[in-house]
Amino acid sequence: MRIQDARVVVLVENLYQELELWYPVLRLREAGAQVVIAGPDTDAVYASKIGYPARAEVNVSDLVVEDIDALVVPGGFSPEYLRRDPSIVSLVREMDRQGKTIAAICHAGWLLATAEIVSGRRVTSVAPIRDDLIHAGADYVVEPVVVDGNLITSPLPDDLPVFVATIIAKLEAQEQLNAHRRLVSAPHSPVAYHRPATLKNRAAGPGSANYRAYAVG
Repeated sequence: MRIQDARVVVLVENLYQELELWYPVLRLREAGAQVVIAGPDTDAVYASKIGYPARAEVNVSDLVVEDIDALVVPGGFSPEYLRRDPSIVSLVREMDRQGKTIAAICHAGWLLATAEIVSGRRVTSVAPIRDDLIHAGADYVVEPVVVDGNLITSPLPDDLPVFVATIIAKLEAQEQLNAHRRLVSAPHSPVAYHRPATLKNRAAGPGSANYRAYAVG
């Protein structure tokens, strides 16, 4: 398909790695793809590891897999939160079941492992989660980008140029199944980039000893 006809979803949650979210979003938009940032809550501000703010333009629950050509999962520590959301795990599993492109970088392999889609497949990641992927059954390798069927994985922000170039090449090689598909229509989020978001913590639930980050900004 033409890259201008491609529909790409990029996931967001708190503690995302700045380059690993914004480089794919902006580079794919520059190439002409329709790109939306999706998260659990369109009313929330999501803070990166250093407080750079982002908003979800689309709620994950509103996505239809048949209308998506590729899913991009940034790293940082956001995949630890993404993997806790059953709707996001289900999205990844269904994307894989339908053979849709899934591109994951850095710690994003955590989400792939939770979705149980790496067993017997060649993948890479940032070094600290190597054991997690191996224990999930992956054939772990150390390369700047690894392609196994519909899976594209890379380890680090330095690998973003080849990571995104591989996503674009993969999309251009795909057959366009429905020229009239559209993702949920949403304006690009009007985040106040001049003001950092502040990360705070709260209990995961009543009486819970576990805490999770949330952003204010």
